[in-house]
Amino acid sequence: MNNNTYPNPWDLRYFQEVAKTENLSRAAERLGVGQPALSLSVKRLETMLQVDLFQRGNRGLTLTEAGVRLLKECDQLMESWNSVVSETRKSETELSGLFRLGCHPAIAIYALTPLMKNLYKTYPAIEVRLIHGLSRIITEGVISGQIDFGIVANPIRHPDLVITPMARDEVYFWRAAHADADVLLYNPALVQAQTMLKKFKKKVFKRTVTSESLEVLATLAKAGVGYAILPERVANALAPELKKVPGTPSFADEITFVYRHDIRKTAGAKALMGCLREIRI
Repeated sequence: MNNNTYPNPWDLRYFQEVAKTENLSRAAERLGVGQPALSLSVKRLETMLQVDLFQRGNRGLTLTEAGVRLLKECDQLMESWNSVVSETRKSETELSGLFRLGCHPAIAIYALTPLMKNLYKTYPAIEVRLIHGLSRIITEGVISGQIDFGIVANPIRHPDLVITPMARDEVYFWRAAHADADVLLYNPALVQAQTMLKKFKKKVFKRTVTSESLEVLATLAKAGVGYAILPERVANALAPELKKVPGTPSFADEITFVYRHDIRKTAGAKALMGCLREIRI
C-alpha cells in the first residue's frame, strides 16, 4: 500500500486550517500547499477515522459532528506530538540518559572506578545502572537488549555484537607463603577454572572450597586456607602479597566492552562509549 494513504501529523495541521477557513482553496493558499495535496490529506484522516469530517456544499465546507469533536482535540494532539518530537531530538543531542551497564564483578574491582569517576565528573546528566554477573550472562543480556553495554571477559562472537578490546589479563593459581597445599579455592562456574584444572595433572587437591565471589576466594587465599584460582588483576588488587604457584597452568583473558550493532547512538550513549574506550586498566 502507498505510504500516502496513511495519516501523519501534518494532516491534523491541514485539517485545522481547512476547518478555520471552510474553504480548500483558501486553506491551501495559507498553508502554501497545492489543493490536491490538501484534499488528499483530509481524505486520509476521514479514511482512518471512518467518518466524514466535512459536509460539502455550494458555500464551502462545514464541520460534521465528528469534525467538531476532532477539532476540539487537535490542539492537545498537536501539543503531544510536538513534545514527543522535541524530547526525541533532545535525546539525540543532549549528553544525558540512563544506561544499563553490565560488568563481571571481578572486572568491576579494577575497571569501574576509573570509568565511573570520569563519566560522572564529565557528564552530570548521565546515570548508570550497574548489573553484575558472569561474563556469559552479561553478554547474553547485551545480545537480547536487556543490557545496553557490557564489560566482560572472552565474550562469544555474535553477529549482533560489537566487541572492543580493553585489556588483557591472565588467570593463575595463587598462594600465600603459609598456604595449605591440599585445599583448592575456586569458582566452578568459571570456564577458566575448569580449563586450568583439566590441564593440572600433577596435583590432586584433597579438599575444595567453592565460591561465586572472587573477593571471598582472594581473602581466603590471603589467610592461607589454600591455593586459589584468580585473575592476576584481581589478585593484585585484593591480595598483592599472594604469589603465583610455579609450574601450574594459566588462562589468558581478553577484557572487552560489548554492545549491539543496532544500539541507538544518542549523544549520551556516545559519551559513555567514549569513556569506555578511554579506560586505562
